[in-house]
Amino acid sequence: MNMIEPCCAERQVCRLLRENKEHAAVFQTNGDMTLAKWMQAVMLLSGDRPRTLTLAVPIFTEKMMATVGKYMQLEWIARLRLMTTDTMPIETLQRFAAKTGCELDALLQRTELAADAAVPDGLMMFAGTDGTVILQGAMFDTITPRLCLYAGIFGRTQAVREVADVWNARFKARRYEAAATIGKTADSKPAVAKKKTRTRKIKKANDEPTEKMA
Repeated sequence: MNMIEPCCAERQVCRLLRENKEHAAVFQTNGDMTLAKWMQAVMLLSGDRPRTLTLAVPIFTEKMMATVGKYMQLEWIARLRLMTTDTMPIETLQRFAAKTGCELDALLQRTELAADAAVPDGLMMFAGTDGTVILQGAMFDTITPRLCLYAGIFGRTQAVREVADVWNARFKARRYEAAATIGKTADSKPAVAKKKTRTRKIKKANDEPTEKMA
């Protein structure tokens, strides 16, 4: 069983996936491979820009936001497809937009969101000009010492598409639109329509017109 180490993850993972191209490979870590390390290790294997990142994690943490936001800000990722256990509050999306260096509306134009209560420990999928890289296993935001098992596959043939299609179908079935929630918070109150007023002119004894609320 191949043990992936943070110090040489890019060389180890890319070599393993190339050697098993179009076939699944299984490997382990000691819990010291974070999402940032995985992204750094396999992104270039998918090819040049534009790239699409599909990410499934139970909770999209602040550290994850910072990592993915940096990649989007640098245009290393053109589009993000993000699946979490619960729908993301608009306040969380606003914090993510700040880390991405753009306005919320601009972020949502590059982001697809989905929510699934049964989301696994993690999935990361890069689609680029040279093919698709898929890793399935725990995606940590910090080092979490424990023995972890991962499966990965790389290529652009039917075998890879079959793996991707399962996730794409699940993602499509659980998509939601965040744009509809912009400007609405738990404390927001419905707007109260202002009562229309009419004015009428009255004349004083000297016949000079003035206005008075009806």
